[in-house]
Amino acid sequence: MDEKILGLYAEIKVLEQENLFRHFFMQLSKERQQKIENCKTHAGQLQSLGAWSLMNYGLQTCAGRCERDSMIAYGVHGKPYLRAETQIFFNLSHSGDYVLAVFAPVEVGCDIQKRVERTQNTRMAERFFTRQEQCAMKQGTDFFRIWARKESYLKWCGDGMARDLRSVDVTASVGMDGTCFEDMAFQDASGAAYVLAVCHAAEQRLPILWKKIDLKEVYENDGKTKGSKNKCDAYFGADEAAVYASDI
Repeated sequence: MDEKILGLYAEIKVLEQENLFRHFFMQLSKERQQKIENCKTHAGQLQSLGAWSLMNYGLQTCAGRCERDSMIAYGVHGKPYLRAETQIFFNLSHSGDYVLAVFAPVEVGCDIQKRVERTQNTRMAERFFTRQEQCAMKQGTDFFRIWARKESYLKWCGDGMARDLRSVDVTASVGMDGTCFEDMAFQDASGAAYVLAVCHAAEQRLPILWKKIDLKEVYENDGKTKGSKNKCDAYFGADEAAVYASDI
């Protein structure tokens, strides 16, 4: 895998169609199917299926193999990773009607946040943001951009909510393409309805390509891209440092 990051995102409303749900469901491992079935709500099932279908699609694209033929292991706080794999790292997220899957050659965390204006945003900032982040928010920095970056950081380090959200200040790079701290870098993309964020291990930020995936189109063209290394090469051959998501 090249020294670039691939961010795949998709709308999951199409999975409400029974034939599409069943198609993507049957492509996953029995263990994953069981986890999807164990989701307490139908919305949760759609989000879980959508996220892992993107993971399956991305893994086929980058490595020529699928999720059910891979060994998925989990960290202490539940972060999934490819066992015995040192070249491809991934992370998943979901919010509202969208899911996100990110693939990188280094340890990575990601988050997607649906913009939902609510009165408790300020109270949440007072509770979970550093003073610098609260100040940046008062000066106009997007609440959801800060929140998405913080979530991506927690998922990058694998601690989840076990770590204090105030343990890292992400505003140092908000408004820039990406700023590196000692051992990590943040990048994000903002659309009208959603914010995407990535935190990755690096001494310098890596180029990132955002790509929207149409799950219905994947369903209709199933079998044409399986094991395709050429498609992966096309993704990671982009010259731009980043392609920003504007259609989400």
